[in-house]
Amino acid sequence: MKTIYTFIFAAILLTQSAVAQCSGTAMVLNSASGSLTDGSGSSDYIDNLDCFWLISPAGAGTISLTFTALDLELYQPSDKVRIYDGSDTLAALIATVTDVTFPGTITSTGGAMYIRFTTDHSYEGAGWAASYTSTTAPPVFCNGNTTLTASSGAFSDGSSSSNYGNNANCTWLIQPPAATSITLTFAAFNTEAGQDFIKVYDYSSSPPTLIGSYSGGTIPSPVVLSSGGAMLVEFTTNNSITDLGWSASYTSTIAPPEYCSGSTTLTAASGSFNDGSGTDNYSDGANCTWLIQPANTSSITLTFSDFGTQGGMDFVKVYDNSTSPASQIGSYSGNSVPSSLTLPGSAMKVVFTSNGSVTDVGWSASYTSVSTVGIADNELNKAISIYPNPFHQTATLKFSVPEVEACEFILYDVLGKSLIKMVIPAFTTSVVIDAKSLPNGMYFYSLSENNMLIHTGKVIIQ
Repeated sequence: MKTIYTFIFAAILLTQSAVAQCSGTAMVLNSASGSLTDGSGSSDYIDNLDCFWLISPAGAGTISLTFTALDLELYQPSDKVRIYDGSDTLAALIATVTDVTFPGTITSTGGAMYIRFTTDHSYEGAGWAASYTSTTAPPVFCNGNTTLTASSGAFSDGSSSSNYGNNANCTWLIQPPAATSITLTFAAFNTEAGQDFIKVYDYSSSPPTLIGSYSGGTIPSPVVLSSGGAMLVEFTTNNSITDLGWSASYTSTIAPPEYCSGSTTLTAASGSFNDGSGTDNYSDGANCTWLIQPANTSSITLTFSDFGTQGGMDFVKVYDNSTSPASQIGSYSGNSVPSSLTLPGSAMKVVFTSNGSVTDVGWSASYTSVSTVGIADNELNKAISIYPNPFHQTATLKFSVPEVEACEFILYDVLGKSLIKMVIPAFTTSVVIDAKSLPNGMYFYSLSENNMLIHTGKVIIQ
């Protein structure tokens, strides 16, 4: 008798195993609509099931599930279909379906629904079937990072009269040049309270400092950033429930440009300076002077990095200020960046003047100098001379104390261009300088020994 019961039980198990039952691996449904069942077909489902379905259509806003058939264990409601408002069992449970609770349509709040079907060890039913539909989520209107550099402006989440989208992550960096303060004012504000946020940061600090966080349906008070000229606005939303969104405008206080004025003396070995207008045009009626006079200097090189003045009207003029009176060695106007200018001397004066109308973007410059520290002292300089000076065509370079090593002589024009180079042998007492090919004017010269400057001077050809 026992053998007969064993055979019957085995036959039942064989029949059940032949039916395509659901499994513990989640089945993913990503069509916009569809249907699903417990998998038992025309047979009853089996005991001890634990099965999962994830409904997650691309771009879905909500999902609605409707049961079309339902026959679970009747004796006691131990076999259940649980529905979660999200992509796993950690999401909120929004429905538990048993044989005695035939539900209506179940709708998620977001674009994912998770279904779990479990059975106990005894009593079965014919199972269940359901269908689903989905709605399309509104698009994420804003996108990425936007930089706003105008002194004032307006921006919004981008959804216009529609709701904004899920999973937004957008920033606006408000950074007008020369701004000293920024005021942000909201004209409309509606977000999912406690979930979708506008956060405002002081971006002029490092790291950025949070100065306001806003969510819900109340328009925030104006946000004033007075500690600097950069404000970051960040908008983030979660994956469910949206609202009408928000719009905002901003204004800024711009620092007036600090135009140049008067006279400035620069004594560092190198440095930089400009017309002072920053990103604005320079002002009318400018009259500014920079005296470049580092200590122990034998030559000064001036280099312009940008240049824009009213052509023929507004000028940057450069002078050799080691002479009395100072002699002009350069004059620049227009929009071409001048070439570098080298003065074999100890003092350079730069003068910027503008007339009473029409301005331009201005200019900036830097300078370097060669120090005389370690160069021959004044007695040695006195021991080297050129005569006659002024001269016509030729002159004689004389060493009262001959150099024990060879040295190099270079003659420059007032723009620092090398015109004559010659190597003077050691122990030479004098050498002739042939300048027949040069026009009349002022020139500078230098003597170097082993790449070290030992003497500089100025000559005039007439």
